[in-house]
Amino acid sequence: MTPSWYDVLEVDPDASPAEIRAAWKAGVVDLDPTDRRFRLLNKAAEVLLDEQGRLEHDRALAADAAADARAEEAGPEVATVPVGEPDLAASETPVDAEAPPAEDAVVLARAHHGPGPVTTGVLGLLAVLLLVATVVSLVAGGAPSATNDTASDALPDAREVAAARAAAEAAIVPVLSYDYRQLEQDKQAAISYMTPEYAGEYEQLFEAVVAVNAPSTETVVSVEVLDSGIVRTGEDLVDVLLFVNRPTTNKQQTTPVIYKDQATVRMRDIGGEWLVDCLIAGSGGTCES
Repeated sequence: MTPSWYDVLEVDPDASPAEIRAAWKAGVVDLDPTDRRFRLLNKAAEVLLDEQGRLEHDRALAADAAADARAEEAGPEVATVPVGEPDLAASETPVDAEAPPAEDAVVLARAHHGPGPVTTGVLGLLAVLLLVATVVSLVAGGAPSATNDTASDALPDAREVAAARAAAEAAIVPVLSYDYRQLEQDKQAAISYMTPEYAGEYEQLFEAVVAVNAPSTETVVSVEVLDSGIVRTGEDLVDVLLFVNRPTTNKQQTTPVIYKDQATVRMRDIGGEWLVDCLIAGSGGTCES
């Protein structure tokens, strides 16, 4: 059988989330973020600490084991169907060693998890539309290129990275929160944390989605930041992975339902102020360069 994400982290398939998290942190603590193994360990933790991702991985491993068993019974002429070595190409969103328990991360856009309360659909649709708008703007050439290949003297230093991370934690609360009784106030609060370009996209989508649906459903969404980690840096930008709780109520569900979500936020330095320039919802999401 080919290596699995359990093999990458050197944990048993029945390892608890705490054991997986401990193995991940121990593995990356002395590695440089540009190291291939650093990215591989991060991807392994991301998959195994996400309930749906781990379930799908376990199913693939079971199918692989069954194929191996059939091949062994049939002899060498029968080819196996391996799960495949963990694909580093899918692991381009490394998280630093300070990232939080990823088992708390359930994607904002929950289409593959099945329908939830109507509030989830409203916020999830907003997140998906934000992603689409970002991709469209990138295709149109609206975002400058920014990669870790940028000259080192142009990259944010440790102080700037810390400032961007703090700004992202502050921004994600108003960006994802809203109250049907004060939507205009909430929209303006969110926009104040964004670059002018992204603010325009966000405002259009807010008016088309949240402003249309929230009053009729009496939706109230608040956000609590659990933790964050640096995904990558580039010239005048820092991508931050945020883990949040999102207590949500509506007229059908007056007791808050707490969704555990994650999002990647690109913070851009505009005149010395770190502002949101992109938001991608979901596990493994990343803003395009």
